[in-house]
Order: sequence, then C-alpha cells, then structure tokens
Amino acid sequence: MGMPAELSDASANLKRRSFLKWGMTGIVANALNKGLANMPEPKPENRKTRPNIVYLFSDEHRWCSCPFTERPDLPTPNMSKLAGQGLRMDNCCSTSPICVPYRGMMITGQWPHQSSCISNEVFLDPGVIGKKSPTIAHAFNDAGYTTGYIGKWHLHNDSVYHAGFDEFTHWLYGDNHWETEVRDVPSKEEFRKVEGYNAIGMTDQALDFLDRHAKDEDPFMLMISLNPPHWRWDDAPKEMLDMIPEGEELYYRPNVNKEPFEKREQEVFYYRNYLAHICAVDREVGRVLTELEKQGLEDDTVFIYSSDHGSSFWSNDATSKANPFDESVRVPFIARWPGRIEAGRICNRNIGTMDLFPTLCGLAGIPVPEECGGTNLAPTLLSQPQKVPETQFLTVNSFRRNYFKRRLGEDPGNSFVPCRGVRSERFSYIVNADGPWLLYDNLADPYQMHNLIEDPAHEATREKLHTELVGWLAKAEDPFLPEELKPSDVAERVRCQNEYYCLKLHEKDWAAYRASLSAILEKEDVSPEQRKALPRVVTEVSDADNFGFWLACDQEINGKRKWTSFSKEEIRKRQEDHQADTLKEAAVRLSDIT
Repeated sequence: MGMPAELSDASANLKRRSFLKWGMTGIVANALNKGLANMPEPKPENRKTRPNIVYLFSDEHRWCSCPFTERPDLPTPNMSKLAGQGLRMDNCCSTSPICVPYRGMMITGQWPHQSSCISNEVFLDPGVIGKKSPTIAHAFNDAGYTTGYIGKWHLHNDSVYHAGFDEFTHWLYGDNHWETEVRDVPSKEEFRKVEGYNAIGMTDQALDFLDRHAKDEDPFMLMISLNPPHWRWDDAPKEMLDMIPEGEELYYRPNVNKEPFEKREQEVFYYRNYLAHICAVDREVGRVLTELEKQGLEDDTVFIYSSDHGSSFWSNDATSKANPFDESVRVPFIARWPGRIEAGRICNRNIGTMDLFPTLCGLAGIPVPEECGGTNLAPTLLSQPQKVPETQFLTVNSFRRNYFKRRLGEDPGNSFVPCRGVRSERFSYIVNADGPWLLYDNLADPYQMHNLIEDPAHEATREKLHTELVGWLAKAEDPFLPEELKPSDVAERVRCQNEYYCLKLHEKDWAAYRASLSAILEKEDVSPEQRKALPRVVTEVSDADNFGFWLACDQEINGKRKWTSFSKEEIRKRQEDHQADTLKEAAVRLSDIT
C-alpha cells in the first residue's frame, strides 16, 4: 500500500528528478540535476518490463465532438490517427460530470462521498489526498515508477504537497487560457504568472519530462491535465478559430434548442470557440505522440486520451455540464499500446471515472489498492475475456444554484441538476429530487429526444435499472453516509443531500440567523423559564427547511450572483414575511412554557 507523502518525504526526495523551469533559474536547476559537468552516468539500455503510462486528459471535451463520431469536419487529425492506432471505448462515462469529483476519483480511486470530493462547491477533507489514503501516484511509486503530473489540479491547493508525485507542475485553475498561475510543487515555489496559451505550456513541460526520462531504467507514469476546451469560450487560438465553420455550415446536434443561438450571436461565438479549443487540444496530443515516437517510446508506452466531462451547449435545454445527458456524461477514451491493444478496435462496454485508477494499475501490472472502488478493466482493453458491470453509476451532487432556485419556486433547468442514475450500453435511467426523471434508449434514440420514463412498455426496463441504481447506491454512498442522508427513497435522498451540503457551506450564516432571531425574541416580555428555553425553541423553528428558504432569499439579495428572475424587492418582501412567520411560531412555542 502506498505510504502517504508526509510519512515518506525522505523516500520521495530520493526519486525526484529535475522539473522544467522557465527562465535562467530553471536552466541552472536542470544543469545541477543532470550533473555540473553535463556528463550523466551512462544508463543501461531500456530494460523496462512494464509499460510507461501517459494519461492525457482535457477538460470538458464531449464524445460527440470528436472527429470519429459526429464531427469529421473538425480539423483534429491526431485524434483521428490515435483512434485508428488504438482502442476506442465509446461508452466511457464521467461518473460525476464536473471537475472536482472527477479528479477526486481519478487521484484517490474513491467514491465522491468516500473522499469528500463531492462537487465543485463541496470538498470537505483535503487530507484524504495522500494523508489519510494513498493516491495513484503512491501506487505507482511503490511499484518503481517515476511519477509526474502536469497541468490543472482543481483540488485543494495544499493537497498538491502530499499527492505523492515525484514531479508536479501545478497550473492553477482559472478561466483565462492565456495567463495562468503556475508553480513547481516539489521545490515549493510560489505561483508565478505565465503568459501564452496554457495548453502549449503544459505540453512543453510534458515533452521535457519525456526527454529526461526516455532512457531511464525505471518506467514512468505521467498525467497531463490540459485546461481547454473548458470555459472561457472567447479566447481560442485564432488559427484554430479560423478553421471552424460559420453560419449554416456550423453543425448542431438535432436535440439542440436553436433559439439561444438565433437570438444571441455570442452563443454561436462561444460554440465556435469551444470547437476551436478542441482543435488546439488535438495539436498538443499530436506533439506528445510525436515526442514518444522521437524518443523511441511508443511501443513501450500506454497512451490514453480522455476528458473529465463534456458540455451540453443547449442540447436538451442544458447549457453546460453537471447533468445526466450524454453531452455532459459521455467522453472520449482512446487507448494505444502497440502490439498489446488492438488497433482500430471499438468497444462498447461501459467504463467510468472510478475505473481509471484500477485500470491504469492493471495495465502496468501493479496491485490495485484496496481503497479503489472501481473495476480494473485492463483485460477488456487487452481484448481478454472479462465480466464487467452491466451499468455505470452516475451521480451529480450538491449545487447551490439548483437549491436556491427550487426554494424560491423557479425551475432550475437541466444544468447542474442533482440526480442519481445508471447508464448501460443501451439505456440511461435517472432519478432527480422529484422522482424518476429520465429513461432513454440510447441505441434507438442516440440524441435522447424521447423520454420513456412514463412509457408502460418500458416498465420492466425501468424497474430493472432502478434495482441496478439501488445496488450502486449501496456500494458508492451508503457506507460513507449517516443514516439521515441515505433514505431508501432515491428522490428524497437526492433532495436531502443537496440541501445538507448546500447548507453546510453556510453554517456561520445559519448561526448568525439564529442569533438574530434570539436577539429579537429576547426583547419581548419573557419569563425566566421561557428565556431558558429560548435557545431550544429558536433551534427548532430555524431548522434546515426554514433556514434554507431564508438563505435562498439572502443570496438573491446580497450574493455575488442572482440565480432567479425575481426582483430583489420581491425577494426582500418574501424574506421579511418569512422571518415574521418564524418569529410568530417561536412566540407561540414560548407561550406554551409556563
């Protein structure tokens, strides 16, 4: 089992190599690490008995925007070439299609409620990364691999120091692709601003890693986390944007609501930039593949391209990610290992985020840590017989925008929708806070335009998939949750968890709200017995349901961003009436105390 980094600093330091630095200090550092006389000790011929691993993943690249699916018009020759040289897993799903949960699962091998990487808003225990549990880096380090991570991290910033990677360049999460904060983690340097398209800079560092470790006796495992095509969608490289069609030549999926694109030219511009960013990612994929060939590493290296999640662009009226539709959930997964992974093969078996950690271990022939909750699908990738789960678990967790809209009575829409579901090779079945929500036959209805959730002809399918979902919940959630957060009714589970995590982020506001109620009630003519009971009564009347509505109003009035179409004046009046009703209820309860 991998030892957390804080307990093995000495061991880790022995393995650290130099890391590419930009500027004169970096040149000096590299020179020192390579030997002052520039005469490194001769290394033996490559005697690796296990493959190198290069896992390159982008951010927000959906499966349907690939050259080998629906977009042969996209100038992405390297992805097309890679698909021909390797294996496509065309039912690869992002288990929780948003940045933080994906990275939490990939790095720890744990379910979101197990690792506490629950949503972009909720990451409760950064100590799970490398302190309380080993990471994928520890697993590979223990097996004699040199490990590297380059690019976007998007987990707690301090967790980089115990993530276990021998070499780690942390590119800070941000929306500007042309100006990014970057730091070298092993040297504990401060962030420095780097200008230039960040995917190029990340790839430059990846090429340096490959150059320095090409002739090592030990194999390496390198993870490259490219920022594009994640938002912003107004800053794609011009040379890429110029290649994207305009007007009637621009392709939209049949399930797209075209009205926003027709009313707002900006939506079209965003969509074209998104596609242009994908082309820019393709360029970087090509650079890494070329370097592997140049260094003579391609036959000894498992190269995988994938993405953390997709994006909807108004398909099924969803604007972005964190929803259960295929545009958000389904992502590319291409694996190449010449001579071992069959070239040009397309596999429709399910693979999800939780399977990445154990599958990479399986391909490398190293033990899968017991903390991993997914399946080692290496046999499937290698065309070997394997029994795999019939479905993949899908989960979208806490989002305040959804909770606040619901509490104020406005339809939250189809983006950032807390839900649970499963996806098989054929069907998608989803439950949200209102109950069973979606059932799609993805083979007969690949654009998910015909919801079969109330179709009597599919009742048996619905019941079977619901049973599958309950089974996944028993594995992925129940062992890690208190009883009050895992009711047997799935819709109620979704609702109460969303409320719990949203309110947990505002515990100080909750305490202040109760204090304000107490201060008002204390001014009333109350007996000593009533005054003694006041804290209990205030706690009772300001429960989660009561505070949740007050908070939703407060966020609309005072928050950085409004989520509903209601005016602030209307919301303020509703909040005042709500507080008055709460005080009346408290007064009634106090009056019963004599």
